[in-house]
Amino acid sequence: MITVTFAAFLLFAVAVSLVDWRRGWLLALLVGVLQDPFRKITPGTPVEMTFSIVLIYLVILFSAQATLQRSLADMRRRYAQLIVFGGLLMIFLIVAAITGLATYGIEYWKVPALSLFIYLMPVPALVLGYSFADSEEKILTVFRFYAQITTVALIGTPLEYLNIPWKALGMVAMPEGFIRQLPGVNIRILSGFYRAPDIMGWHAATLTMIGLTMILRNKTLRASWPWMAVATWGFFNALLSGRRKAVYAIVVFVVVLLWRYTRRLTTAQFISFVLAGVLMAVVVSRVSSSEESSVYTKGTAVTKTEVFQRLEGGFFDTIDQFGVMGAGLGTATQGVRHLLGRDVNVGWQEGGLGKLTIELGVPGLLAAILFTAVLLRLLIRISWFPDEPHTTKLIRCGLLAMVMANIVGFLVSAQAYSDPVLTLGTAFFLGCLMATPSFEERAVVRMEPVMPLTPVPTT
Repeated sequence: MITVTFAAFLLFAVAVSLVDWRRGWLLALLVGVLQDPFRKITPGTPVEMTFSIVLIYLVILFSAQATLQRSLADMRRRYAQLIVFGGLLMIFLIVAAITGLATYGIEYWKVPALSLFIYLMPVPALVLGYSFADSEEKILTVFRFYAQITTVALIGTPLEYLNIPWKALGMVAMPEGFIRQLPGVNIRILSGFYRAPDIMGWHAATLTMIGLTMILRNKTLRASWPWMAVATWGFFNALLSGRRKAVYAIVVFVVVLLWRYTRRLTTAQFISFVLAGVLMAVVVSRVSSSEESSVYTKGTAVTKTEVFQRLEGGFFDTIDQFGVMGAGLGTATQGVRHLLGRDVNVGWQEGGLGKLTIELGVPGLLAAILFTAVLLRLLIRISWFPDEPHTTKLIRCGLLAMVMANIVGFLVSAQAYSDPVLTLGTAFFLGCLMATPSFEERAVVRMEPVMPLTPVPTT
């Protein structure tokens, strides 16, 4: 009955996506939330349910193919340099796929194929975000919808903390729970309705980022207080995830947002933003006041050595072990054990640099770094633009801060981005940001009057 219910909703989302791909994307975000708790309460916890959002995603790509083709042509025109460096990176991905075949053998060709799919999956999602966001209001629609479903879904985290007995709560792989051991601290990491703490922490952090952006957009305290509650709720759950990366992603977001937008802050915006910070400080104080819950705030402490180790991600050890060319695609991709039929994988790398080094090799890593540098330079230039009739600097800066927080998150824990929801969501928001310079041109096209047909004179 559980599986039938989820399958019925999945088919409904497919039907809607075929008719209206924009509403289909919103349903895809909802499926991305529902697929984890439904998987946990389905007998056998089938791993295929984790990729339910991919089905909706593929249907959307089919439904929106004409629009995506036009958007891709527009992106090639606007971002020709980025396309060139993306093509260079693609060459190294193909080489890495061949290397992966050599590592695992032809009989396990599905392993590098799955890894290649995961690497390429964000590309159409980026174009999808570019197509979806033909105006700033469309971006705000996604923000509001995502905030609504995630605010509700995060209720599972405190329920798990309170030891509510329900199969929909907790980790898929370890339903009995997991204790993360840090120096002097043992933390029971929580995932709530999501399948893993890293996934829940990403959603909590993203909700906080959206909440903080909307606080500034609403400008007045009266309009901002609901978003203060949303941002505080997201931050609280990021703490309870027990994953420091979730909390520090929020820190990176705030730093980048203020760096790009401080000079534009009005007095009302500044007060609202400070009040949101005070609420988060209250959350930290309350969590720290209990001996049982204080481990979640103590666990966020990090040393300079740890920061370097997480950002370095095993880069040097990977070269020592696998050489300059690495071991190929699939060797550090989460989930390939289901294809190998065993729990042991070739790679051990969790950080982004280590993962790219073992899978792409040093030449592929350099191509990825070069592509990222060109992309960041482009995005920072976009964030410099002042307010225009159809786009605001605030939303551009907020999206830039979200993207940069995810880049840092990838460097710290690349494995989490094997999850399709995280990968597609990040690429979609990146596409939305890249679309903002086209809003004025698109608005002109939408308002272009249709000339009436000249009547044919009759004799």
